[in-house]
Amino acid sequence: MQAVKNLLKIVVSLGLLAYLVYRAQPARVFAVFAKIQSQHGLAFLALSIVAILLAVLFLAMRWQTLLRGYGVQLSLSRLYGFYLIGMFFNNFLPSSIGGDVMRIYKVIEASGDRTSGFASVIVERIVGIAATLVLGIWALFYVSQQFHDARLMYSAIVLLAGIILFFVSLLRDRSFQFILRLFDKFTIFKIGEKFNKLFEAVHVLKEHHKILGLIFFFSLVSQSLIVIMNYFLARAFGIPVSLGYLFMVVPITFVITMLPSINGLGIRDLGFVSLLGQIGIGPAEALSLSFMNVIIPMLVSIWGGLIFMLQKRKDKVGVKDVLESDP
Repeated sequence: MQAVKNLLKIVVSLGLLAYLVYRAQPARVFAVFAKIQSQHGLAFLALSIVAILLAVLFLAMRWQTLLRGYGVQLSLSRLYGFYLIGMFFNNFLPSSIGGDVMRIYKVIEASGDRTSGFASVIVERIVGIAATLVLGIWALFYVSQQFHDARLMYSAIVLLAGIILFFVSLLRDRSFQFILRLFDKFTIFKIGEKFNKLFEAVHVLKEHHKILGLIFFFSLVSQSLIVIMNYFLARAFGIPVSLGYLFMVVPITFVITMLPSINGLGIRDLGFVSLLGQIGIGPAEALSLSFMNVIIPMLVSIWGGLIFMLQKRKDKVGVKDVLESDP
């Protein structure tokens, strides 16, 4: 069944992408990319790379802040490297889970704290999704007013409400104890025990409310820098789109990439083409900008691959151990 689902994802993603490229005409897409060879184009391309590097910096700061809440002290430079390694595995493996597992592996290797390693990456991922949804809901509200269709906005609101309920339930003593008793009943493969260890790690943060607020802030800053990256890329291509409008386009495309696909392939491109098309930007220009949202992170993540390959010291714990051992 899983193989069928993966096959459907591949068919939908590649089919949708092929249709969009055909509609945009490949020659026109190449013509848009050629514009970046100008002096100003290369300068804006460099600024876009700086923007994503800063975005990763704030993600590393978010992770460091959360780990400190668990009593784990790791330098910002080290966590920055771990993030780049995670990006490398995200971009060169078929699932984004690969990057998260690798980050868990690296932080456990560095700290020896298995539970905090698992919990920090999972909590940080959830908070990041919440920040994306907050920006996305704001943008979707505007879109729903324009196109009279609020279904996607309502879906995002429901998902955000679920995340908030998840954290509130685990931070409050009474509901937390109820959840622990509930999951204690799932004894098969120790599923309940594993989940409860993660829930306990989240519950520890009830004494550190400021940490949750700070990591949420770092998430918003990082997301905003991705929007700024897109603005610089648009300038490099000579695409006439304002920064304000991109603050609507980029969060929405991030939200819709949560739909079943291969890392958002095809879905993200459709979002760029549809939303930028509303202000008169052609499919070739929109696709070029969408493609760069894959190309730039891939180029940056190669640095992470080099860091991973250059680390010669003997591993204290293997990736297989991280996947199969209890958190």
